[in-house]
Amino acid sequence: MTDRTDQTGSPLTGAGNEEEIEEEIEREVEATRPEPLAGALLQRHFNRLPDWGRVIGGGALATLAGLLFHLGHTPLPWLLGALFCAALMSMTGFSLPVPAFVRQYGQSVAGFAVGVFFTPEVGRQVLDLGLIITLAGVVSILVSVLLSLPLARLGGCDRRSAFFAVMPGGLAEMAGLAHQFNANITVVSVAQSLRVVVIVLTVPAGLTLYMHHAATVPLSHRPEMSTLMLAAGVVTAGVCAQVMNRLRIFNAFLLGGLIVGAGFGLMAQEPIAAPPYARAIAQIAIGISLGARFHWLTLRRFGSRFVPATVVATLLLLLANVAIAWAVSGYVDFPTAVLAASPGGVAEMSLTAEALGLAPPIVAAWHFVRIVLVATLTAPLFRFWERKL
Repeated sequence: MTDRTDQTGSPLTGAGNEEEIEEEIEREVEATRPEPLAGALLQRHFNRLPDWGRVIGGGALATLAGLLFHLGHTPLPWLLGALFCAALMSMTGFSLPVPAFVRQYGQSVAGFAVGVFFTPEVGRQVLDLGLIITLAGVVSILVSVLLSLPLARLGGCDRRSAFFAVMPGGLAEMAGLAHQFNANITVVSVAQSLRVVVIVLTVPAGLTLYMHHAATVPLSHRPEMSTLMLAAGVVTAGVCAQVMNRLRIFNAFLLGGLIVGAGFGLMAQEPIAAPPYARAIAQIAIGISLGARFHWLTLRRFGSRFVPATVVATLLLLLANVAIAWAVSGYVDFPTAVLAASPGGVAEMSLTAEALGLAPPIVAAWHFVRIVLVATLTAPLFRFWERKL
């Protein structure tokens, strides 16, 4: 096979910007997606609607599902409700062509909401934790490399695809590397999406139960910023994210929101927070984008072994990272360390930290350090791993 690694720029930028990589992922996944069953009358009528009609209809149902989860006091209710709704629709034959910008700008809003928590004190704490965060990230990556072997064997996929499928990086980054090294992009994208979903379904709920029984961390609430300030911040974050995406900087939309949010937080005369509806919008956008990636017939094409093997590999990786969190709990409180070390998405774990009154800036910084490590180390690790095996 031809190695396409020479086509890339720096390890943090990949082969293209997020939109190009997302389009490549969608083309690969759509190529494996069969048509809906002939008897699915409702699905056929729904799928004949224009793209915007299906997105609006699916978005309305996802919002309703988020409201039901919110009324049920579920952790991350809007995200989980939208995710369940979109996944259920997609897996039962309803086509939800959610545009990439929905997730991207949802991440920008989430990044902004998390960024306003940054203070000089938090910045000093992150710097003090720098070595610990780096070591924890390296250990997490090495555990992922080891887990790729049983995933390939038990999941029925090739080792090359398994390597990138289990790596705790972002979907776009891992799909980009999979493309460069001729791995199966569909396998990698489905596994990466499954990993985030499994983490979102388990970590917030488990941590909520732990904190309820341990009562170790009190919830803290900040005054909400005005709608005018929120609008100015979100627009600025969107512009910043677009510029960073043009420059092919990794995770541009979330990082752009974080940078602008941190600037707004530092300029405020008192601690502030984004209003609940902003966080709800971000959660719905991220949740519906995650859920729409799943299709029962697509998952079934991988066989009965791949999905369970991916879930088990994710849970084992999660347990390893919980152990890492316990090991560093002398430097940062255990609940925050769990979210920081968990191999979930940056936006999802940071929003969870905010909802639980923990330290979202530390969680976000920890995840970004690991993403940088993954982006930097994955390619040389893969070359070494492939030579040895």
